[in-house]
Amino acid sequence: MPAPFNPQTQRPVSPKEKAAVRAERLRFLYWAAVALPLIVTVMLYGYTEQAPRWLYNLTVQVDAVFGQPVLWLIRLAIGAG
Repeated sequence: MPAPFNPQTQRPVSPKEKAAVRAERLRFLYWAAVALPLIVTVMLYGYTEQAPRWLYNLTVQVDAVFGQPVLWLIRLAIGAG
């Protein structure tokens, strides 16, 4: 009869599994480091007068969903906040 399952018992992790997990974490960190500043930059541009009207409308809607952090950042930068 097999021993009952004990969730505190850890199974050995192979070096290949460790490398795969490490690569997955690095991939996530890389994309977060690239995507987040890019998204904020596009949204900052969306608030300018040069942005097309559709981008302005989209920026306002997306910014409102997250509590207007981009608008807060703009106000902070110009000293109006």
